[in-house]
Amino acid sequence: MIQLKTEIKEYAVKNGFVSCGVARVDDFPEYKAALDKLINNFPETESLYSLMYNRTLLKERFPWAKSIVVCLRDYGKYHIPLQAKGHIARNYLFDSRVPQSPDYLMVKNFSEWLKNKGLKIRKGGVPDRLVAYKTGLVSIGKNSFAYAKRCGSWINIVTYLVGAELEPDTPVVKSPCPPGCTKCIDACPTGAIVKPYTVRMDRCIAYLTYGAPLPINNKLEEKMGNWIYGCDICQEVCPLNKNSITEKEKIDYLEAIAHLLTPAALARMDKKTYQEILHPLFYYISPDNIDRWHRNADRVLKLSSE
Repeated sequence: MIQLKTEIKEYAVKNGFVSCGVARVDDFPEYKAALDKLINNFPETESLYSLMYNRTLLKERFPWAKSIVVCLRDYGKYHIPLQAKGHIARNYLFDSRVPQSPDYLMVKNFSEWLKNKGLKIRKGGVPDRLVAYKTGLVSIGKNSFAYAKRCGSWINIVTYLVGAELEPDTPVVKSPCPPGCTKCIDACPTGAIVKPYTVRMDRCIAYLTYGAPLPINNKLEEKMGNWIYGCDICQEVCPLNKNSITEKEKIDYLEAIAHLLTPAALARMDKKTYQEILHPLFYYISPDNIDRWHRNADRVLKLSSE
């Protein structure tokens, strides 16, 4: 199994991932405890966090799984079209689950390679950040994002449950954050980062742009700033992310629709354009809810006119 683990890690990097690690399959009681604490402290978030408890039942749900293979994908290397900058968050612009993404095949091909090695696998379904932390690939910042060497927090964690007993890697215990630094907490306009390592999803601008029930509390909505879909504020102000973004690579399909990503264009976007072009790329808002895009874009336009 040592040889198999080495082959998996080498192929992951060859396939385009930044790095790869291995964790043991567990029920992760610390993850359950964290969810319990969030719900107890902020009861209004229960409907959001209760859905995550199934990620603590891996042994029960997947008795065949023996290990978790964790891969990191760097999306800080991709160029953001100027029209979308500061309005659509980087993570959503470069989603590898979108077939047009240059990383779509990277993720898919790795799944196929694992299967061709005779392994039973399942992609996802685990507490990604905790599992990546267990492998030592990442450490966790005060904004609750995972940070990796050279890439900062501009990473996606891709996980695979596998039916082979692989030697687990060792976690990084030390926090990556400079002592006394509170830049992410201070910069969050809606107070979503209530204290170090504690984030309320129901106040996060990203969730407010695409997931929160409408209408949004007026006081929160006034603090959402220029963000139309997602938010990057706490990552952009973080000292750990200095020099971690290269933006060397342009993505053709995003450059081709960049003119559709301005606040003005999104505010007047017609249903056909939304359902055929925008929704397949930014699918957290339903195809029937173009009004949400209009509302978010109108807010930004109003803010820019004041």
